[in-house]
Amino acid sequence: MWDLRLPSGLLFVILGALLGLMGLLYPNARAPLAETNVNLVSGILFLAFGAVLLWMARRAS
Repeated sequence: MWDLRLPSGLLFVILGALLGLMGLLYPNARAPLAETNVNLVSGILFLAFGAVLLWMARRAS
């Protein structure tokens, strides 16, 4: 059976890394009304979620 957690985990890890790098390299590129660095926070959350998906996919195989 095809496991959807592996490609989804890879997608979230790649997107999280890109967003995290954008948040670190360009901290002033933020939403007009936000005081927090949304790119950095969402990048960290995407990375964590992708890591959990990859861990679950590896554990299932």
